[in-house]
Amino acid sequence: MSNRRTHLAQLGALCVAPLAVAQPAYPNKPVKLIVPFGAGGSADMLARLLAERLGTALKTQVIVENKPGATGVIGATYVARSAPDGYTLLLVFDGTVGIAPVLQDNFPFDPVRGLAPVAKLADVDLVIAAHPSVPARNINELLQYAKANPGKLSYASPGIGSTAQMAGELLRLNAGLDWVHIPYASGSGKFVLDVVGGTVPAAFISVAVAAPFIADKKLVGIGIPSPQRNAAIPDVPTFREGGLTGFDAASWFGLSAPAGTPKEIVDRLNRETQAILTDPAVTARLQGAGMSPAWSTPDALGNLIRDDLAKWGDVARKAKIKI
Repeated sequence: MSNRRTHLAQLGALCVAPLAVAQPAYPNKPVKLIVPFGAGGSADMLARLLAERLGTALKTQVIVENKPGATGVIGATYVARSAPDGYTLLLVFDGTVGIAPVLQDNFPFDPVRGLAPVAKLADVDLVIAAHPSVPARNINELLQYAKANPGKLSYASPGIGSTAQMAGELLRLNAGLDWVHIPYASGSGKFVLDVVGGTVPAAFISVAVAAPFIADKKLVGIGIPSPQRNAAIPDVPTFREGGLTGFDAASWFGLSAPAGTPKEIVDRLNRETQAILTDPAVTARLQGAGMSPAWSTPDALGNLIRDDLAKWGDVARKAKIKI
């Protein structure tokens, strides 16, 4: 009887074993990379570069799909509600998961628990750029000018809740920079042209956009809220050089998946992403578009999102910013 039981157990093991072996390896079909912005911008460029390289590494097609709207929230919500199987990924943006949730009631997903961080991809430096008529050439001179002329200085941004506005409010609240916010339509580049034309004195502008105007002396680079200077505008000092610490405010892009995506898939994507971002050709492409490669571990990206939510949540409460 015992021999019969042993034989039955062995037969059962043989029947089960093929099921485990038959599980398909990841990936065995195309992967979708959701870009929560329209085609043609820096986010789209980064996504298509990543998709090309990631597809080669994974030996499958990585398809870029644009789902724009609501500062990236529409596309991010789509991914957060997708199956956690590694076949739907998100090009995540700081404004989407680090700012928008603190400005909106009933945000459609939890920015910390609703997505699985994979890796940070790139930083996008900002610079305070001013019309040459503004009598300031660095952040301290701008602070002094604003203090001597209360209420007379204004700054433009590409919309309520943009990283540019939040950075401007951070300076107003904590550095005593007395200036007035002038928001433009979200996604519009008109605010930059109005600063170049002198209609608005200053703005936080991405380095990639501001650099040509600074080189042509149509704008003055006042300061960069990042730890180090940017190679595209090497003569523009950082806030830290002026003695202002705690005001770092670069935008960033990362890669995320739906919450619950298996750790082995997240780790695989993280490793492949690291290899892609350390390729000199990729570095050159990103720097040419005003971005700096900035790979991180999944945990580090998760911590960055939490830190942004805390920082910008404090600014939003104090400045009473709501969307």
